[in-house]
Amino acid sequence: MIFSIYIINKAGGLVYNKDYSEGLSKLTSNEYLVLAGTFHGVHAITSKISPVPGSSGIEMLETDTFRIHCFQTLTGTKFLLVADPQQPSIDHTMRKIYEVYSDYCVKNPFQNPEMPIRSEQFDVHLLKLVKSVGGLVVNSNITTSSNPYIVSGAVNTGNTGVSASTASGTGGTNSALQSQTGGVSSQPASQPTITSGPSS
Repeated sequence: MIFSIYIINKAGGLVYNKDYSEGLSKLTSNEYLVLAGTFHGVHAITSKISPVPGSSGIEMLETDTFRIHCFQTLTGTKFLLVADPQQPSIDHTMRKIYEVYSDYCVKNPFQNPEMPIRSEQFDVHLLKLVKSVGGLVVNSNITTSSNPYIVSGAVNTGNTGVSASTASGTGGTNSALQSQTGGVSSQPASQPTITSGPSS
C-alpha cells in the first residue's frame, strides 16, 4: 500500500505532494512545507555524519507502521514515497515515479524544476502507476488540485520508534543513531543503523 508521494527540490522546497490512502491525518499547508524542509536537512546531515566518505544521505526511515523511502536524482531532487512496510518492489516503483516525472515535468518546457508542479498529465499518470503496482487504497476523495499544497491528508506517524538507513555498497561500515520522536514513544525503539555508501 502506498500512502503518499512527495517531491522536494534541491533547495528543500516542497514542489509536489499527493495522498493515495484514506484515513490519513490532515496537516496544514505550512506543516507540509516544514516536513519537506526537515527531511531535506536530515538528509544533508546524515550524508555528513556517515562514517563512509561520500555517503549519498538517508534512503529510508522505518517505523512499525510505515516506511519513508527516498530517491535522490543527480540534480538533487528528492522523491519521497510513504508506504506500508510490506509494499514490494519499492526500488522499481521509485524509478518508475522518476520516469513519469521526467516525461511530464522535466520535458515540459513550461515547468520550472524548482517551482510547484501543476500538471494534470503528471497527476493522471502517477495515479495510474500507483494503481499498477497495487499500492492504491480506493479513495473517492482523491482529486487533482491546481494548488499542490492542497491535499487530502497526511500520514499519521504516531509515536513509534524511527530507524534510518542510507545508501550502502562499499564496506558495510555501520554507526548507531539514536532517534527520538518528540520525547514520547509507545514502545522502546531499537537503535537504528545508518549504512553508508558512495554518493550517486
